[in-house]
Amino acid sequence: MMMTSKLNKADIRRVFVRYIALNCLNDYPGQMHGGYVFSMLPALKKIYGDDEVKLNEALMRHQEEYFNVTPAIAGLPMGITLAMEEQNAQSDDFDTSTISGMKTALMGPLSAIGDTVFPATLRIIATAMVTQMAAKGSVLAPILFFLLWNIPNFLARYYSLKFGYNLGSDFIIKSAESNMMQKVSYACSVVGLMAIGAMCFVNIKISTPLVIGGAVKGGAMKLQTTLDTIMPGMLSLLVVGIVYWLLDRGVKVVPLLLGTMVIGFILNLLGIIA
Repeated sequence: MMMTSKLNKADIRRVFVRYIALNCLNDYPGQMHGGYVFSMLPALKKIYGDDEVKLNEALMRHQEEYFNVTPAIAGLPMGITLAMEEQNAQSDDFDTSTISGMKTALMGPLSAIGDTVFPATLRIIATAMVTQMAAKGSVLAPILFFLLWNIPNFLARYYSLKFGYNLGSDFIIKSAESNMMQKVSYACSVVGLMAIGAMCFVNIKISTPLVIGGAVKGGAMKLQTTLDTIMPGMLSLLVVGIVYWLLDRGVKVVPLLLGTMVIGFILNLLGIIA
């Protein structure tokens, strides 16, 4: 079945304007899910027309799902989502779980790429370029920083949204028939897990000052050195695993943060962690 596109350039621009507020509606349970729904709302209303049942299902589906991607390139899954929602509107046999699967599969890889390019690289470069100007009292410094940071961001937002929609419109059906989506999802999951592991290693620093056999002459062994020879970042990975396990058991975020701070403080006083 060929899919007829219901959205035009004006509709995509309307989504783009709302998409600017994507990161302004965050909450802990779903992160950017509220902004995601707000951005796509006019397009979804046009896609589903008088079919209020499917429209409400789409709104509830995206509102209840967790979503968190670097805002500058979040337009890619958003555009693909709109194309897939169009297909859902035209077919009673469409499996809406593939929409959720697509969003989940793209979150990790896109965040790894987006965080590296924008906050970790572009922002640092823009700051370095204007720091000397700002130190000398130049009023052009904040203006230049604003332009250096926002022009690439806005371009990435618009073209990622446009590309995602065009990609979805042209290839969603064929990729589903050839089992490509499952392969892409698997590949993206692997890359996402690798990125998450690397981020844990870089951002979570835990070490122990414990020394084993310190009373024996020449026999002292630094526990951290031994752990590093087995697997660098073992303690960081252990903490991430414990936190993930607690979250999976229903422990709320605020008690978990406070508990982590208290336990870390106590273990530091006892000389168990550095």
